[in-house]
Amino acid sequence: MAPRKEKPRKDWYSVSVDTVRGLAFLLLALALVVVGYFAYRTWDRKTLARRAALIITESEGLIDQVRDKDKTGTYRGELEAGIKGLDEARAQYKKSNFPEAYQNARSSRDVLASILEEVASPDGGGQARFITIQGQVEVRRGDGGAWEEARAHGQLHTGDYVRTSETGSAEINFKDGTLYTVRPNTLFIVSPSSSGTAEQTISMQYGWVDLNTASGGSQVQTPGAVAQVRQDSEAFVTFDKDANKGRFGAFRGSVALAAKGGLQREIKEQQQVVQTGDLLSPTETLPGRPEPTEPSDNLEINLDQTPQLVLAWKPVGSAPRYALQVSRSHLFGDNLINVENRTKTRATLGLRGEGTFYWRVAAWSSKEKEKDAGFGPWSRPLKFRVASFRGGGGERPKTPPMLELEDLKSYGSICIVRGRSDPGTRIEVNAEQVNVALDGSFTKTVQLTKEGWNFIEVRARDNWGTQTVLSRRVFVESP
Repeated sequence: MAPRKEKPRKDWYSVSVDTVRGLAFLLLALALVVVGYFAYRTWDRKTLARRAALIITESEGLIDQVRDKDKTGTYRGELEAGIKGLDEARAQYKKSNFPEAYQNARSSRDVLASILEEVASPDGGGQARFITIQGQVEVRRGDGGAWEEARAHGQLHTGDYVRTSETGSAEINFKDGTLYTVRPNTLFIVSPSSSGTAEQTISMQYGWVDLNTASGGSQVQTPGAVAQVRQDSEAFVTFDKDANKGRFGAFRGSVALAAKGGLQREIKEQQQVVQTGDLLSPTETLPGRPEPTEPSDNLEINLDQTPQLVLAWKPVGSAPRYALQVSRSHLFGDNLINVENRTKTRATLGLRGEGTFYWRVAAWSSKEKEKDAGFGPWSRPLKFRVASFRGGGGERPKTPPMLELEDLKSYGSICIVRGRSDPGTRIEVNAEQVNVALDGSFTKTVQLTKEGWNFIEVRARDNWGTQTVLSRRVFVESP
């Protein structure tokens, strides 16, 4: 009997040549990815270090210029804030904490540059000043200038252009007390009034602005019409350049509107007018402001225990639907949630991360032609804070949180509060929670409600409930 031939045995370690070659290429690719990642991190870190060093050097030079030009010491408080920010940037740079060094140096530079701009300004400090900036906001000085990144506290003069990106927005305070909120995708020019009056005027080429006037009126020109927003009014102006269509409305006070074709309308509280070409629609009533019912303002949520949050509000008349926005900023420029078709008066959010969030809701009008429909005023923004306490704990600090305030700056009935606290501290200004930067710095714009002395209370509170409270008085003169 012939011996039986054994079949070749394929042991657990026998692998084909093609498989080996494929694994080798895969390992090589992974190695290149890892090497590339660390190379990028090294390059990025070095780049950030160079940028921080350059801005620190720039700020040092600006300090000398401010001291040389501000002979009267008018801006001593701002100078001290700039010096303090620079000192912090140097300290963080020595610790190789380049992101924090960069942010502190940039903040210092912006404050110092703003002082020099104001000292050198021929019109006594400009027509307006940026209060808050979110996302990409740019400024151009006149027709021939180059577009530059806008900075907080930066001034605007007659002839300056302001442009926001798809996610950019800003608050701008004009020297007459009018507060503009510039929405995304907007372009306008700070211009003198065409009527020869003292009213502050902007010429908006496209976009959307909301404005609150104080003791004086304000004028907004679009390619199709001119809106004169009267004193003590809350209004909005939008213009779509492609459709040559605008919307003009008043939530409080009144607006006098004149189209290029000669038609005129008087827009009263809770009314709007649509402009198409040279035509103006009749005034139509806008729905009221929704009233949120839950959650309570400044609610703190433990992410480990509460995966969902219900937002609810009272119905507004016969409004067919509602617009709902959730954002990390009170300007609502780059929103996490932005829906316009909520038919119910509640929405359930799935919580996915930590942070401070803002939400607001507005009611749509019941007009049948949806393309011309508008919504009424937004509800007041409410805030909630989401934090994870898993693995947390630690000892209760022996001292209350640090809280320092800069000199308060008032512009008519508007007051700007700036300060610094320990990172992670909750800050409230007049019981309203404020966004706090990673380094503990904060800025808040406060609308003062009465003439004479007004009190501003700033409260810093840590996770254990320990708090520090500072109060300041601000005097508001009658117009």
